[in-house]
Formats: sequence, C-alpha cells, structure tokens
Amino acid sequence: MRRRDDDSGSARAAAGEALAAGSKISAAAPGPREIRVLALNTWHSGSKVFDGIGLLADLIIATQASIVLLSEATEATTAVTAELMRRGREFNAIASHDTGILSVFPVQDSADLQWMVKARLNIGGKRLTVYSAHLEYRWYACNLPRGYGPGTPAPGEFAEHEWNKLPDGPVTDLAVIRRINAASGRPDVISDFLADAKAEIAEGASVIMGGDLNEPSLLDWTPATAKSFDHNGVVMAWETTRRLRQAGFIDAYRSMYPDPATHPGLTWPSDNLDVDVRELAWAPEADERDRVDYIFAHGAALHLSAVGIIGPRGSIVRGTRRHEPTQDNFLASPAQWGSDHKGIFATYQFAD
Repeated sequence: MRRRDDDSGSARAAAGEALAAGSKISAAAPGPREIRVLALNTWHSGSKVFDGIGLLADLIIATQASIVLLSEATEATTAVTAELMRRGREFNAIASHDTGILSVFPVQDSADLQWMVKARLNIGGKRLTVYSAHLEYRWYACNLPRGYGPGTPAPGEFAEHEWNKLPDGPVTDLAVIRRINAASGRPDVISDFLADAKAEIAEGASVIMGGDLNEPSLLDWTPATAKSFDHNGVVMAWETTRRLRQAGFIDAYRSMYPDPATHPGLTWPSDNLDVDVRELAWAPEADERDRVDYIFAHGAALHLSAVGIIGPRGSIVRGTRRHEPTQDNFLASPAQWGSDHKGIFATYQFAD
C-alpha cells in the first residue's frame, strides 16, 4: 500500500520502527570505532517509487548507517541529505555524476573519478578513504550465457540484438564473453581505482569501495553454480572482481559467506511489490539473478564483524516474482522498498 501525503510523517515513523524491530542489525548506537556501511542503488534517485527519498531516509535512520554509498543517485544524494537534516540527522555529503557518499564522519577532501566519487574521512585521527561506484551497465556480458543481448551500442558486437533474446540461443564461449565484458570498460575503471587506492594505502589509509559494479563476481560463477541461474555451464573469472581480489580487496559478503550455492547473495533484479514486474527485469524468459552490488575493503585496521543483505526476499525469475529459498543473511526486509536492487550492509570495527 502506498503512503498518502497527508499522513506521510506518521507512516515514515511506523516504517522506521517496523524495520528496526524486524532487523538483525544492532539497535545500539555505533561505537566510536564502529563503521556501518550501506551500499545501495537508488534506482533513478528514488524516483521510480512513491516517496523514494523518504524510504531511503527511513533505511539510513533505522540501520544507523554511518557511511552510505549511493549509485544511480544523480539527485538522490542531495535530496536524502536534506531529508535527513529535516529529521535531525546530519550527514556530510559528496556527490558526483550519479554516485554519492554520505558520512557522519568529517570529510577532509573529495575527488571525482568519473565512475566513482571518493572521500577521505577522518575517524578519530585516522584516515579512511571511501569510494562509491556505479560502473557501465551496457556491454552486460552476463546476459550472453542466458541467451540475451548485452546491450552493446551500435556498431558493436551483438548491437543488433540490443537487450533482446538472441535468435541462436545462449553464448557460452568464454573468449566472446570476455571480449564483450572488456569492451564495457569496467575492468579498466577498476584498474584506475586500484592505482588511486594504492596511493591512499601508501599514505596509511584504509579503503572501502562499494556500489553497483554491473558485473558478477568471479567468486559466484564457479563450478558450484554452473547449472544454476541460467549460467548454462559457464564458469567465469569475471575480470573486474578478479582485479580487485588480486589487489587484496576483500569482498565483504563472500568473505563471510563463501559458498555461492547456499549463499548466492543475489542483489538484482530485486522484487518490489509497488512496481509492475515488467519494469524490474531485462530478460523476461531467463533467470538473470546475480550479485552485482558489493562492499570491498582493504587494510589491516578494518575488521569485518557482520554483513548481510537489506531488501525484499523476493527476486524476479523468468518474468515472475519469486521468494528466495537461499540461506542468505537478510539483515532486514522493509515492507516498502525504493529500488530494483537489494542493498549490502557491512559493519567494520576500525582498530587503533
């Protein structure tokens, strides 16, 4: 049921209380060295659902997130910061292109990395550098094994098929999949990020990066899942996450839940009961579920204490709503949801 404008304040309060009551996230205020990180694709800055900015503010308040990494957030970063301020919650905000960072910690400075926005935070005299990412969505190579076009712009390979079903069926040739994925530029963006992060690390900073990478993980397309999620036998070391792993960045969710068969951690396409199912998925005759939203960390001072998914337990499979039967750790499942993605929430202890 959608909120009515005349009782939105009471509805928001009730929604926040319900989320907090049903949440596995600690209700206690974060300690001075505790960092609660929320990464979420806001889906066109919250504009695709009624009161999307209000729902996002509800979520931030209920989880007591101290760092929020927003993607697809051209207008959402400024709007949700203002909404939080209106409710008496002050965040420092950095925005660039369609990514944003909200932080309760002081921001020393920031930078625009085009596909990411970066902020250096001061936490008790120590530097934590955080990056919010939203990578290219086209050249979506994981569509190929599922028998769908990867959304390649003309005149590129497969461009004639756009996002439609491929007439010759699934493409499982690894060389072809790698070639389309490389053409997206996502791996190159990550290499640029790693060069920037290397300089931060050399200066003694710990690093957190998160967001919607629009690419699966090499830890997910394994022999254990080769016959699941319409992978059609493909086992793939997806290059973007391969480079992150090689550089020592730790995937929060997969580090705590290493089995992609029992804990796939699927974040897209998420169900959203307020939205027509046809708006929630791209491949209506395929199982296109994937984990494309992440939080990564680098630094001996960062100790992951908890991580999980926030969002509906339902997903979209072959154009229909489906309740997820997995063993995934859902930290909270709000009754109303503002996105077509699920969010990732990780808690770190920042050691002295």
